[in-house]
Amino acid sequence: MKFIKFLKFDIRQGIFYNLCLIISPILIATVIFIDFIFKANRYKAFDIINQFVSFGDYLFYLYGGMTEYIPDYGEVFMFPVVWSVVFLIAPFILLNYPIKDMVGNGQHILIRSTKRTYWWLSKCFWNMAGTLFYHFMIQMTGLALCLIFQAEVTNIIHVDFVKAAFRVRPEEIRDVSVLLTSAVLLPVCVSVSVNMLQMTLSLFIKPIYSFFSVLLVFIISAYLLSPVGIGNYAMLLRHDKVLLYNGVSVVYGYAISIILLLLSMLAGSIRFHYYDILENI
Repeated sequence: MKFIKFLKFDIRQGIFYNLCLIISPILIATVIFIDFIFKANRYKAFDIINQFVSFGDYLFYLYGGMTEYIPDYGEVFMFPVVWSVVFLIAPFILLNYPIKDMVGNGQHILIRSTKRTYWWLSKCFWNMAGTLFYHFMIQMTGLALCLIFQAEVTNIIHVDFVKAAFRVRPEEIRDVSVLLTSAVLLPVCVSVSVNMLQMTLSLFIKPIYSFFSVLLVFIISAYLLSPVGIGNYAMLLRHDKVLLYNGVSVVYGYAISIILLLLSMLAGSIRFHYYDILENI
């Protein structure tokens, strides 16, 4: 029962009363969709694409990322802006709530209950729920805008749009026509596990440094296509189902995400058991 009380408190304070978590994904989705639909109209006007875009194209635009970067004297590394905004705003929004809770009402609840494990597990479930809520709001806002702008509400992918929007060479990606649910869920799973890692790191180092650690993980992943770079699994253009050569395994990505999530939860639980709340706040 105590755990349920912890969780209800965190869901209410950390999600329902968190205006930044509610408003930010709506604004992000709206700005990205405007950019998305502007490019689609421009490509159609110049006959680069023959059909109007779909909700599947929008999801690909969100989670596409970039293809493998191959260093070349004539090619400058361009960080994928849309992808980075989607994946870096979430950990930033979720950054301070657990620490702030230690100096607010949560501290009194924690001291009275003496159940540190319950407090930590509640924060873990809040973190996962908050991340899922964030991506849900981005996707549902995009879906609503697709209905308003009369885009196809399907998971069909128009490869010509993908190639033009991401400047992909025809020989780099497969001729995919449908966005698989498993492919869309993997970037969200990566986001959940990385955000959990950030929360655990904040028990060892200052929260802002834990955010910069996550930022570094994504930068390295974007720069290097490698199965050990977890950020690669958050990019559809790095998946073996999309990329013709050297793509990372979707199945392997799910396994790494789950392992990282569980290890972060365990490490955080052990650390928090010996954490000096009064000294570290």
